[in-house]
Amino acid sequence: MRYLYSPKQSNGERSWELEDRLGDVEALLGQVWPALANDFVDLSEQPIRKGLALFVALMHFHHPDVRSEVQGIHQHLVEFHISGPLLPDGTQNIESVEVNGKIHAMDTSDWQAYKNWRDDDHDRFFVDLIGSEAGRLAKLLLSKRWSVVFNECDTFVTTDKPVVLNHPTRKKFGFGTAGTIITFPLSPTRLLVLDDLHYEPQNQHYPLKDSNAGAFNYSVWCGASRFFITGRSVEDVLSEICTIADGETET
Repeated sequence: MRYLYSPKQSNGERSWELEDRLGDVEALLGQVWPALANDFVDLSEQPIRKGLALFVALMHFHHPDVRSEVQGIHQHLVEFHISGPLLPDGTQNIESVEVNGKIHAMDTSDWQAYKNWRDDDHDRFFVDLIGSEAGRLAKLLLSKRWSVVFNECDTFVTTDKPVVLNHPTRKKFGFGTAGTIITFPLSPTRLLVLDDLHYEPQNQHYPLKDSNAGAFNYSVWCGASRFFITGRSVEDVLSEICTIADGETET
């Protein structure tokens, strides 16, 4: 999707503000990325840690699927509200709502405009959402236990959606769910892992066990939307992934 981060404004011109901010983040991380990708960086160093957390958060949002999900939420909200009591002009006949025991007044003055959002409106909201939520998500990532799994030879694949969430016991979970494990490939030899095992050592680099290569790549592959990227034989990678997938199917 072109112009994912540069929506049209009401005057027809595009805003490049978020694109510029993303360029600043990429330029900053570009100075240390060779070390992150190939060496043993001290993950406790706050400038590196904060920069990488923000980058991972942005990479989560950096996909048309997320933009589509945001638009889908808008559609569900519209459908929910029009199913309730309405005034003759179609505006919600609701003065307040109660959430967790707290009463919130409802302002429906912009309801018609909100209900009839066009693509440009959704694009602007998506960019505003990134601006407000990327920092919050980065802070949440900073609260996790960080480690890197490494291998001496090219092993890890990456995909069009490289930020992957897993949970050992729950089917429904998110970034803020206790126990959620987040993985992000830094390079073919490095995989960033964020978890909640705070009783274990922090900011470590762990050598990959050969038997786990397929499991890590299967997890990354499951997060993909359209494709994965590898410098290895595609047949070998798919064989490893299928072996893990077949094992899960049997269990």
